[in-house]
Amino acid sequence: MAIIRITNKIDTRVSTTIGTVTPGKGRILEVQTDAVPIHKSLYNELEGLRKHGAIDYEIVEDPGMRNEVEGAPFYSELTGHSPIGTPTDGSYSGGRVPLTPETIVADAFDEINMALLGPGMGAGWIYIEDIQTQDPSGVAVDQVYQDPPGNTVLQSVRVSSVDITVTIRASYPSVRVDATTAILPRDIGGGHYYGNVDITLGVTGKVTAVVITPEDEDGAGDTTSVLVVPPPNITALNFTGAYPTSPGGLQTELKLNDPFSIYVAANSSFDRVDVIDFGSGSAAQASITAVPVGSSATVPMSAANRGTTPQALPARVRVRDAVTGAWSATRDTNTGGGTVDGVNLVTLNNLYPSGSIGSIDYPVSQSALKNVEFATVNNTAANYNSIVYSDPTGAQLTINSPSLFEAAKIVTCRDPGIYNGSTTNFRYVMTRNANGAQTTVSGVVVIADVAPTISVSAPARLRSGGNNGTSVQNHTITISSNQPLLNAPTLNADSGGNRGTFSGSWAGGPSTWTRTLQVSELVPDEKGTFTWEGLVATGRAGLVQNTIGSGANYTLGGFVQRDLTFAAYATTTLIGTSVVTFSKLTAGIFTATNQPALRQPIGTSPPVVNGYTIAAAGVNPTTLIWLDTVAAATNSTGTAKITAVEEAI
Repeated sequence: MAIIRITNKIDTRVSTTIGTVTPGKGRILEVQTDAVPIHKSLYNELEGLRKHGAIDYEIVEDPGMRNEVEGAPFYSELTGHSPIGTPTDGSYSGGRVPLTPETIVADAFDEINMALLGPGMGAGWIYIEDIQTQDPSGVAVDQVYQDPPGNTVLQSVRVSSVDITVTIRASYPSVRVDATTAILPRDIGGGHYYGNVDITLGVTGKVTAVVITPEDEDGAGDTTSVLVVPPPNITALNFTGAYPTSPGGLQTELKLNDPFSIYVAANSSFDRVDVIDFGSGSAAQASITAVPVGSSATVPMSAANRGTTPQALPARVRVRDAVTGAWSATRDTNTGGGTVDGVNLVTLNNLYPSGSIGSIDYPVSQSALKNVEFATVNNTAANYNSIVYSDPTGAQLTINSPSLFEAAKIVTCRDPGIYNGSTTNFRYVMTRNANGAQTTVSGVVVIADVAPTISVSAPARLRSGGNNGTSVQNHTITISSNQPLLNAPTLNADSGGNRGTFSGSWAGGPSTWTRTLQVSELVPDEKGTFTWEGLVATGRAGLVQNTIGSGANYTLGGFVQRDLTFAAYATTTLIGTSVVTFSKLTAGIFTATNQPALRQPIGTSPPVVNGYTIAAAGVNPTTLIWLDTVAAATNSTGTAKITAVEEAI
């Protein structure tokens, strides 16, 4: 049992099928009922009065009811639950089935829905929740629902096709939608039956859904108004306008992305034209303003790539209804068999000119041009109607007969006084008139109208070796040029004395070359800063550079690490080369004391424990002095050493 409590919200009385609420705001009418959930007709009546601001209502459990069941139809949608229960004394009102812990909720709903179909409870319930077109490309719009924003009871809709899918929610599985019967599957946990039924609309413009009772009698029903608005029908379609104009004049063919206009008309307003990726057109939608029924529109088409042979092809188009958004069927510009070029068909051909640059013949023994020398550029060209050669720099080359193809094209240097080995200065553009296709081929004719710029690099100081168990030292000298050289360069050490000796030959190239310079203590080589001599560097066009741009000097200084031995009781020994910079002189230990060797200023007098110095700098060979005379006096075997003596870089 339950109580329906209605509260008046206006000053006049409010009449309902279950009673009249006396006039006055806040006046209440309470009606006891065992029809829970309430019938759909009563629910619709009370909801209508509530929405108009006449009443508020609620359904209150009788104190004797227990065990709520979620999801019962109609009332559950309003409150989120449905009070259904039984008296505790075991007498079941109206033959209702008690809910016990052992009762499955879904079974209980079956019993409730069966009761709603019985003689004492009416003919069940059913409503149409949604209608869509069976074709996914169709549309359903302008839906009106009885229960916004819940949107579960559909009252009217506009569709683009008579073939529709009707979504039904009902109290019993057996239903009929217009003339089509169906069995709906159970909505698990929802206590009702739910599913889709495909039908074809009749001429009434309405869809009626009816519950079928177990006795095959019609039960509750629901009706939705359906207005069929068919998609637009294209009534005229053709190409319009002319082929594009290119550098070769008016085209007679289209290549990829070339534009051409299409005229289209339909029997209803449309707001979009879709040029399908078919025939001459590539996929490209063009939004346009909605046009009145019977009006037309002209839209652009971008040509597709259909290969490199001429093909006369149509375009395929569809339009979208401006109101429903439904797309029309497609239509081709040659529907009906038309073959007129530029009206029913357009010619596609994506053939482009082709060309390439081969070898370049420079003057003998050169790989570049200077002054006003000329070269021959070997090149190819095909599938073109016109050709134009040019120098994009505008200042480096003169090209013979620039509008005439020649497989061996003569170009003349304009004496620009620069080096160019990478910037494009030779170009030709080929044009195919039929489709306006152009191909550009670019290259570089090397200009070396200036002698190369040369830099020489070497270590900061080139140390010596060769005495006292060391080896003659090899140092890498590098010549760098700002342009490739025709052949290996020439470079000599300073000729004023023994100032290093090159070994081997120059390697690498063409812009960077290396060679080994040996510095020896056996010759011996001098120490000091000297100047490279005899540079000969020949550029690609034969211009010779004899002046070093940077790195013209080099320094011979220092010597590599060595161990020095003192004769018995001696306090001096020879280093084997000269010390140039005393502050760079270092040593390891004295083996006699096994202590670090300590450098002392030149001229220091002994004794100094573990100390050493030299007699004088710049003397070859330089004498090293052991200042620890006490330790030296113990060197009776002549095996005492000072280790790791070197003049650092």
